[in-house]
Amino acid sequence: MYMTNEKWEQNNQDYLKESYEETGFTAGGYAVRKLICGGCGRVFYTTIYTKKYCHSYWCGNQANNRRQREYRQMRRQDLVCQCCGEKFTPKRAGAHYCSNTCRQKDYRKRVTDATSAQNEHLVKRNASAK
Repeated sequence: MYMTNEKWEQNNQDYLKESYEETGFTAGGYAVRKLICGGCGRVFYTTIYTKKYCHSYWCGNQANNRRQREYRQMRRQDLVCQCCGEKFTPKRAGAHYCSNTCRQKDYRKRVTDATSAQNEHLVKRNASAK
């Protein structure tokens, strides 16, 4: 079975650590680097010069998710609730209300206003017919 460099490094961390400590940065002609994973913070050894994470896919995703969360938190601004007028910090981009209660209250208000507007039209029509 064919093994990639990354898989080989994951399986041979002990060998890479020994080579790093004994020979001073070389293992079989390859430069060994001691790094701290950008995703989980674990120390690992690698010969791949572009590598930043101990488990590239999983730790890379974790680091990216963390960066995105911090970026969104930094850009997040307080909004004013359309129902009660209180300031609140939205949890999603399209938020208009501070709570589910305000959302329901505003919906019910809009529905009753629309219904009463329809009824007023009918009441005026019936009054003019008499």
